[in-house]
Amino acid sequence: MNELVKVHDREFEILLSREEIAARIDSMGREISAYYQMRKPVLLSVMHGAVIFASDLVRAIDNPLEMDFVRLKSYSGMESTGEVLMTQKWEKSLENREVLILEDIIDSGTSMNFLIDKLREAGAADIKIASLLFKPHAFRYEYPIAWKGFEIGNEFVVGFGLDYDGLGRNLPAIYQLKIS
Repeated sequence: MNELVKVHDREFEILLSREEIAARIDSMGREISAYYQMRKPVLLSVMHGAVIFASDLVRAIDNPLEMDFVRLKSYSGMESTGEVLMTQKWEKSLENREVLILEDIIDSGTSMNFLIDKLREAGAADIKIASLLFKPHAFRYEYPIAWKGFEIGNEFVVGFGLDYDGLGRNLPAIYQLKIS
């Protein structure tokens, strides 16, 4: 696996290997299976970034489940715009349902806070969050994150679904911006 990759005009160095990610996702799948037991939650994947994480995680969950997708947009390049837009809404009725949001990364938490409000408006009975990455030093809200894959610093990351201006999602590991 390459230790350095170039995405657009920037160099990134490895932060988490494919093997580390796979082991943690398997562990999260067992934890989520134990929590939901034979209940049937709706797993709501936040596109596009969480799709790769979600596809691996759902295969690590032994319980019945339903999947749906939502698309939020809040980034342009490497910067948050500060505004969250829902560009695609889920299709299933979430009224009185247990919903597990699957997210690639939670940094400030603004997008997730927006989504939680929308799910409450839709009548979700219970909302939990599983995020592959979490930036505790950037997080500005108080809602709980039930399952965190890895806590990281405030570095900009790409790979395993995370992108830099549309590129890098297909990288098999997670890379951080190289500081020269």
